[in-house]
Amino acid sequence: MSTRDSPLLPLPAKRAAREIALRWLGDATDAAQRLAAGDDPEALHDFRVALRRLRSCLRAHDEVLGESVPKKAARRLRAVARATGSSRDAEVHLAWLREQLGGLRPQRRVGAQWLIDRTEREKAEADAELLRETADDFARVRHTLARSLASYTTTVRLDAPSDEPPYAGLAARLIEEHAAELARHLAAVSTSADRDAAHEARIAGKRLRYLLEPLAGELEGVAPVLKRLKVLQDALGDLHDTHVFCEEITEAMANAAAEHARRLSATVRVGTSDEPDAERAMRREMRRDARPGLLALVRTLHDREARVFADVQRDWLGAAAEPFFADVRAVADAARSAGAPGGRTDVEIERKFLLRALPERVRGLSARDVDQGYLPGTRFVERLRRVRDGNGERLYRTVKLGRGTTRTEVEEEAPRELFEAMWPLTEGRRVRKRRYRVPDGDLVWEVDEFTDRDLVLAEVELPSEATPADPPDWLRPYVVRDVTDEDEYVNARLAR
Repeated sequence: MSTRDSPLLPLPAKRAAREIALRWLGDATDAAQRLAAGDDPEALHDFRVALRRLRSCLRAHDEVLGESVPKKAARRLRAVARATGSSRDAEVHLAWLREQLGGLRPQRRVGAQWLIDRTEREKAEADAELLRETADDFARVRHTLARSLASYTTTVRLDAPSDEPPYAGLAARLIEEHAAELARHLAAVSTSADRDAAHEARIAGKRLRYLLEPLAGELEGVAPVLKRLKVLQDALGDLHDTHVFCEEITEAMANAAAEHARRLSATVRVGTSDEPDAERAMRREMRRDARPGLLALVRTLHDREARVFADVQRDWLGAAAEPFFADVRAVADAARSAGAPGGRTDVEIERKFLLRALPERVRGLSARDVDQGYLPGTRFVERLRRVRDGNGERLYRTVKLGRGTTRTEVEEEAPRELFEAMWPLTEGRRVRKRRYRVPDGDLVWEVDEFTDRDLVLAEVELPSEATPADPPDWLRPYVVRDVTDEDEYVNARLAR
């Protein structure tokens, strides 16, 4: 068992995923014990965050965790996480309400205090439910996961190198996929009314952050990305809390109106025999009306929503987020390089297959449109690549050397001005294709459907030359032959 500070990227992916999950499970267990003791004000927050990290880890690494997370345990974990949500929301809302009291006029403080009393009762109920959940469901799920995640079965051949891919490759792919998910949800946010999209972006940002946190000590560039994600999480969290609290206050106003009507009715009944006293009682009761104060709170929340969304729009929407996502791609590239043979960052090991048609498995999947052009030259091949997908457009320069399974490849993003200046030089040496990425076990198959000719190829990048590259069941019926060593299927040759 590695320690908390031990490197994860060189470990087999199946082991690294379990190491990370056990770390978060340990944090949740510690926080649950502090929560049960009842004397630690930070215990609820720490328990909730540890549960989020654990569930996010199990979700992200599902393909390598296999049966280590029984469905029943996952359901119990979800139930405990939901129980923490109600308690946390009430805690956050209470803190905000108490901050507002001093800035409200006396008559409007009535509504704020009425809501504080109501929220305190709700929090007490939520806390009691949370303690029941942690005492029962979490205790059982903790025991189940601690046992099932502590080991896994693998096959080791003494006459061959290990074919277990390192975590580095899987981590790189997961970082890219999580970043794409965040970008997709942010792209769906255009106004503060896009509440669902903003909430989904908040969740996606958290998942990317939790994925990166265990790698902060191993990869350069992770710390600033985490810092930016924390800023995004806080902003979208404020936006979400504002939306939720507005809805709760709107619902509370109906209850406040009903209570006020009942008190007025009772005042009228007891005051009919003495009209002056009845009028004074009615005036007192009108001053107890919570609704003016609740309406003032709603207006404050709307002002807060506008300020927070302006920050999100300025820093994260449209082109504003491009530098951040470039940094995330750099982290993914660094993770992938950490798993390259001998630690080299310029080695590409892949196999290529000619297909008779586009596999049914990829139809309907999202794809990337790729334009590739090759600069004139005889000693080495320099490629320009334009990639378009749901996250926008990215531009690359690449140099490749060698042929066959293992080649040297050096790639970097290209400034747009440079790319546009060089692209005309590739005239007559271009290919156009649509690329589909299909995760399959520990590998990712890329299927290229060429749109400028009748050709379909499949490629798979391998962690080592010893790793088998047998086409999976969904691809095998479409394979004509392995063309890794056939020069005519090299993209640079196809572009002529």
